[in-house]
Amino acid sequence: MPTPTTVSDATVRPLAMRLPQDESAPALAREALVEVVDPRSLLFDPGRLCLTEVVTNALRHTDTTGLRLMLIADDSGHLFAAVGDTSAALPMSRDTGGDPLPDEGRGTEVLGALADSWGYDRTRSGKWVWFRLHGRSTDQES
Repeated sequence: MPTPTTVSDATVRPLAMRLPQDESAPALAREALVEVVDPRSLLFDPGRLCLTEVVTNALRHTDTTGLRLMLIADDSGHLFAAVGDTSAALPMSRDTGGDPLPDEGRGTEVLGALADSWGYDRTRSGKWVWFRLHGRSTDQES
């Protein structure tokens, strides 16, 4: 009888780091993603876009004094990403005044469209904004 596969059977790749509080933070977060997700994976491009949105929103829309990044991926095609900041300001959709192509204000809509789930968790020192992407275990292209 075959043994059922469990999460513990998958190779898990975690990464945690601090990000600078400047315009280099989104690029550094995208570079970190390469450490846990194969760039050929179907998770990679949506992961990069969602990660860029979350990091950029933390920089632009909060008074944070520290950014943290947590990435966890596994061989079964799952990615969990979270960006922690020290601000009490919560993520929200912004009124774009009916403009179909606004310069700002669509970050949470991007997360809603690309991520399988996303949200935030308040902490004593701020919050974590997170998202999950679920791919297939056979999403690698040769």
